[in-house]
Amino acid sequence: MSRVTPQLRRRHRPQGLLNFAALLASLLLSGCAFSGNSSSSSTTSPITGQARISGSVFGGQQPVSGSTVQLYTVGTTGIGSASTALISTTVTSGAQGQFAITGDYSCTSATQVYITATGGNAGSGTNTNLTMMAALGSCATLLANASTTFIQINELTTVAAVYALAPFMTDYLHIGATGASPIGLVNTFATAAALVNTSTGNIAAAPNGIALPATKLNALADILAACVNTAGAASSQCSTLFSATGASETIGAALAIAKNPGAIAITALYSLASGSPPFVPALAAQPNDFTLAINYTGAELLAPYAVAIDASGNAWVTNEAGSSVVRLPHAAAAFATTSFTGSGTILAPRGISIDRSGNIWIANTGNNNVVELSSAGVAIAGSPFSGGGLSAPVAIANDSAGDAWVANFSGNSLTEFGPTGSPSGSSPITGSGALAAPTGLAIDVTGRVLVANSGSGAVCIFSNAAVLQSCPTDNTLFGSTAVAANSSSIAMAGSTTGPSVAGAFTLATFAGSINAASPVAGGGLTMPTAVAFDGSGKSWFANSTSISEFSSTTAVSPVSGFGALNSPTGIAIDPSGNLWTTNSGDNSVSIFVGLATPVSTPLALNVGP
Repeated sequence: MSRVTPQLRRRHRPQGLLNFAALLASLLLSGCAFSGNSSSSSTTSPITGQARISGSVFGGQQPVSGSTVQLYTVGTTGIGSASTALISTTVTSGAQGQFAITGDYSCTSATQVYITATGGNAGSGTNTNLTMMAALGSCATLLANASTTFIQINELTTVAAVYALAPFMTDYLHIGATGASPIGLVNTFATAAALVNTSTGNIAAAPNGIALPATKLNALADILAACVNTAGAASSQCSTLFSATGASETIGAALAIAKNPGAIAITALYSLASGSPPFVPALAAQPNDFTLAINYTGAELLAPYAVAIDASGNAWVTNEAGSSVVRLPHAAAAFATTSFTGSGTILAPRGISIDRSGNIWIANTGNNNVVELSSAGVAIAGSPFSGGGLSAPVAIANDSAGDAWVANFSGNSLTEFGPTGSPSGSSPITGSGALAAPTGLAIDVTGRVLVANSGSGAVCIFSNAAVLQSCPTDNTLFGSTAVAANSSSIAMAGSTTGPSVAGAFTLATFAGSINAASPVAGGGLTMPTAVAFDGSGKSWFANSTSISEFSSTTAVSPVSGFGALNSPTGIAIDPSGNLWTTNSGDNSVSIFVGLATPVSTPLALNVGP
């Protein structure tokens, strides 16, 4: 049977849909209100009248009949909190997979909506283990356009939704965060839409400058389809899928894959996509991992170096060869990069940080100064800033007071700037000679300043008053490149010494003790250049060709790491749990969808004093 085209599917829409004007009138009469950034508790506002949304459920090439369709708004009381069902009467798909959601339904104060299809028959008998979904986005937008909305639910929409929403999801009944419209969760719906078009059920059209992971998306959809198009758990296809994932239904299986993309049992599921898969082109061979990465390229990106995430989830990238800073949108629905030059003052920038006010601070290496931009990319009065012993500034971080701390590679020192750009009286800060070619720095929750010293292999810990506390070292790591901190640990990236040089990192406490497993290797670590902690305390490293994940000193990533990258130099995690890398080797930026645990951004929100 040939795949039914989106155009043919639309013929199954029920007739007599309300026109747009009538729908708006019914919404106005009902008094339904939708919150923007409110964090109020959940309330419901019933939508009376006959607003109708139509769509179809397909399993690969086959329409799914008898599938129960339900709309949900996300939970508002924390990550993985219970979603709220919106449809009060049972809606099932017809013989051609068609469905219509008609009658009274309501929206809660949560703004984001998704749809599920559970159970049904794709041609091989009733499959009670069949679950699929699609991420729809704003409830207000969905209702306002109900009469013209067509929703396709299939394996591709399921993969896109699950991967994007994975950091906020425990199962399809529990997707949520704290508040009605937290930016991290809201952005995940835009990411899902950037991957797959829910109107057609096909991979989204990528604008110029964006490459979507099409073959992996198709392969993952094919894996799910192998189970969806059977009579359920008793089939060999479902048995294989559920055995590898520990799930009992297909959305749960997709979630397990998204959360364990490098596990051997997971990558072996590639075998389910063989034969005559419904979604093509797919992968030609079993992958190293099932991560999904969106790739940005474009003329504005020239040797991108470091990356910082703002409060909206957008990425700000220092463009070393382009002598600019580039802002990238949080989702790839449109390639709307914006380049800023600081009124021509930016030259070969490296480090970048964002303060609590949303201003952008840049270690402007080429001009030996610091540039501050507003969130709109406009140079702040008095910028660029100099003095304080600046000498080849390469890294920068902001504390909670708005001060900017700068690592001076050539000056073997730190410079502290106040919120208005004046250097502190203690700058340059040398730690009585303890600093040696510092390359990276971070601020911790109490405001301590942590410095990676490439010249000594030690991480130096300063109080927020610029007093040196200690410089712990494992006496093996050298060529330190970057440092990061969570609430209890410090991780510093570098390489080992000895006859066989290898990528590694040192794990230390704030008291100055070194973890006995240091230097830690494995998990794909190869000359790591950047490090970040996610919201669960796991550390992530940018390697020469991949990224690595560690839980304390235990590698989570496979032996070759995740992904396929070209000389990444920066790494950051956004409030949606996406992991960003700047890839200097091919002038690109990659977004690994839903791979990490979300963090609050900018990072200055999480630090002291």
